[in-house]
Amino acid sequence: MTATLEPKTATAQSLTLSELVKTYTARGRESFQAVKGINLDIAPGELIALLGPSGCGKTTTLRMIAGLETVTSGSIRIGDREVSQLPASKRGIGVGFESYALYPPLSVRENLAYGLKARKVKGADEMVSAISRRLEMDDLLELRPAGLSSGQKQRVALARALVRNPPVLLLDEPLSHLDASARQRVRRELKVLQREFGYTTIVVTHDQVEALSLADRLAVMDAGVVQQFGTPDEVFDDPANLFVAQFVGEPQINVIRGVAKVADGKTRVEIGSGQGYLETTATSVPDGTTVTVGVRPQDCALGDPASTGISVTVAYFEHLLEFGLATSTVAGMEEGVIVQTPATESYEPEQKAVVTAPPERVYLFDVDTGERLR
Repeated sequence: MTATLEPKTATAQSLTLSELVKTYTARGRESFQAVKGINLDIAPGELIALLGPSGCGKTTTLRMIAGLETVTSGSIRIGDREVSQLPASKRGIGVGFESYALYPPLSVRENLAYGLKARKVKGADEMVSAISRRLEMDDLLELRPAGLSSGQKQRVALARALVRNPPVLLLDEPLSHLDASARQRVRRELKVLQREFGYTTIVVTHDQVEALSLADRLAVMDAGVVQQFGTPDEVFDDPANLFVAQFVGEPQINVIRGVAKVADGKTRVEIGSGQGYLETTATSVPDGTTVTVGVRPQDCALGDPASTGISVTVAYFEHLLEFGLATSTVAGMEEGVIVQTPATESYEPEQKAVVTAPPERVYLFDVDTGERLR
């Protein structure tokens, strides 16, 4: 009787991207640079999320790492190996794609074992059984892809990437087709598996909740460029620019126009025409500079109309059980201000109030470039 093999711990390796560039060219058309000199240094066993909107270059970056897309210039190192010119089969990388890429004639068990047996890995069937138990999918093993739901197919694609115990694991939108409850469960399980087996992992996603909850660090991308690379707390609490501030955070950060006023070494931003001001810890902004002000709804509070802050009028209020959201307007301005309120508070339309925020949570950005002003 053959003993059941449990998945072996992968030997995690570092992954380093240096000045990685991908340019697409076609005869008669202008060339297009999809990835513009990305630099990432990922530690062994670290889980990184590439987060950004569609078309920002995150999947192209993943495909270059996997060997499915040629590298225009730059380098990819796994441990001490330069792999940018190696074929995908020689890189030792596990890959799970959003499109599943399952073989229709084969059962789930055969799909999971196919790559292992093609490489003549000993104990392939036992490895499949072990990962199947770990992901609670024993009841799917004899089914074919046509008999699976989209969520089940995605779980099979994830299992096929994990069964190899790769030192580097790449996942492209791995949870996008799961329903809400399954997504939360599989997300937790993926985090546990990654910690337990030590995969160095890159997850591509446009879902900020997924990125913030899974990742040790996240790279926020836009237009082929990494706008900020840091821990979830660093990206949320200390955004590098306006794009990052707006892309990360739900509800989205409030963005309004103001004028910086500096006096006695302190900076405050006047909002509108006599509608009040917010203090900020930014110290490098010259007096009289027009700036873009960002303040998160979670950092705002509604106070008495006689207090100091921005004078607003509540337009409507949403009670969301755990908290409330008050959408307010500022006289003479198109931009409104959303405030996340405690569950015990309630506001009526047309109610007057003042919005306040801690100075260290009031961010200033350059009006033209969107870069952070500190």
